Amino acid sequence: MHINDLTIFRTVVQTGSFSKAAAALSYTQSNISMKIQSLEATYDTTFFYRGHRGIRLTPKGEQFYELVLKMLHLYEKSFEIVQDTEEQKGVLRIGSMETTAALHLPALLTTFHRAHEQVDITILTSPSQQNIERLENYELDGAFVTGPVYKENILVKEFVCEELVVITSNKHKPISNLRDLEGSTVITFRHGCSYRAILEHWLHEDGVQPQNRMEFGTLDGIIGCVAAGLGITLLPRAIAEKYMTTQALTLHELTNKQAHVPTWFIYRKDDVQSPILQFFLESLDAYQRCEGLNYHF
Repeated sequence: MHINDLTIFRTVVQTGSFSKAAAALSYTQSNISMKIQSLEATYDTTFFYRGHRGIRLTPKGEQFYELVLKMLHLYEKSFEIVQDTEEQKGVLRIGSMETTAALHLPALLTTFHRAHEQVDITILTSPSQQNIERLENYELDGAFVTGPVYKENILVKEFVCEELVVITSNKHKPISNLRDLEGSTVITFRHGCSYRAILEHWLHEDGVQPQNRMEFGTLDGIIGCVAAGLGITLLPRAIAEKYMTTQALTLHELTNKQAHVPTWFIYRKDDVQSPILQFFLESLDAYQRCEGLNYHF
């Protein structure tokens, strides 16, 4: 068995078919099938159910997939750990909410990149729940999420605490409580966004029924539609203040709700810690000291 066989197995699982895996890896479908059959023969088991509707993992396949993710992660990180050069090289994959990426990452990543120019940084913006899943699947080295997160295999580091406010166009009537949103259109990120979940919980708690809902994948899309008067949203105060300089927006405080929400940086409790990730954690500390963001939740 070679490391490439494990990469093929991972790709088959993540794409959901032999043909898509073949296209992603520039192999023939027959080659992919042979590699999977060879793996199954090596372990004397069946990893996939095969049928007219496609493939899916067997229970043994699911167990093996978790091991493959960890083995490939350790293989990739081994080059960072054992290299002898003074300048650390490698890849840092960070997941982030759109709001955190807009507010904090430009300054944070600029400082980190100046200190570690040989590190390639990849930022993937997704809702918190998707970031957690990607981290557990070894697709990310760390992620910024709305916390707290209680999982045995995940370590948590305090980052910032955001105050959530309702944002409307500047032509919207004043909002003193959530009942003033009765019949409004709610504009949010897609499912999995923590701010969306908080707003939906608050509305349900107060018995408020929005008229319509709109989903967007980008912060600019949400803000643009709110400014145009198409609906309302719930986002950090700092986001509202940033966009108010260029957009016709008004923020509304909700004094009757616990509107201060922590943002955490999460990473796996790996047996072998990546030195690049450790450098990033140190950069987080430096950024908090510089910006005065040492919150205690």
